[in-house]
Amino acid sequence: MDRQTQAQLSKLAPIFDALGERAVDLTVLGSGAQASVWRIRTDGADYALRVLKPGAPGLNPAVDARLRNALFERGAAVVRPVLTSDDVATPEVSAQWVLDDFVNGRPLSGPLTMQQADDLGRSLWVLHSFDHDRWADIPANLPVSLSVFDDGNGGLRMGGDMDQYQGLLRRTLTEEKACLAVCHGDLHADQVLRKRDGGIAILDFGLVRRCDYRWDLAAIFLAFGQDSFDGVLAGYKAKTDVDDVLPFAQTMAIAALMRGRAKAAAAQAFLNQYPVQLET
Repeated sequence: MDRQTQAQLSKLAPIFDALGERAVDLTVLGSGAQASVWRIRTDGADYALRVLKPGAPGLNPAVDARLRNALFERGAAVVRPVLTSDDVATPEVSAQWVLDDFVNGRPLSGPLTMQQADDLGRSLWVLHSFDHDRWADIPANLPVSLSVFDDGNGGLRMGGDMDQYQGLLRRTLTEEKACLAVCHGDLHADQVLRKRDGGIAILDFGLVRRCDYRWDLAAIFLAFGQDSFDGVLAGYKAKTDVDDVLPFAQTMAIAALMRGRAKAAAAQAFLNQYPVQLET
């Protein structure tokens, strides 16, 4: 083990002292806008440590852990949290963090198997069935992917190239009969892991929201296509259908086009396949 790794593990020692284990190796898994993630091997198990970056908009790790524990206990396909920075003082690590079981796998790609779709649908139903009033510490906002529509003054930015879609946007973004639920809020293909030992795990609840449950389902529709989505609905116990979710998926696709990122081509292909019926 090199000196730099030894120094990093020394800073993290209080976490593993609390578990009665000794950390023996550390590997950087990735670093994004919100957090850095490390894989840490101890003499007893493997863990994933997510360290939030200062000022990141993610959910408080203690609330994240409480939510995922509630989901895990109800059989949802999520990663089990172990400890958070609220549980153990780490004087040499000032940032907030959460320690999870390490799940070996890779992001899902392509069509879902029947079992994967059923597990995903069942897990989302468990999440959406929570009493959202009991989760007041979770923000009530649109999913982060829709922030592109925010005008900066608490209203909705439309206009420009979006003029033709205004009817759709107003029906979805300002839905009067929104079906409020606790939602993942940032679902896409990279957030669903195919575990090497079988099954799936939904990742990264750091941007969880209380919003219309159809935004989560729309994200799955957009990410995996209708055949897989039909399988997800088969596992989702609440009554809903493709026609009810499609406008929300179209809105998410429009948001991806507005951001102009790598997923814009896939979003355009989705809108070509499911064109918005423009109001006349």
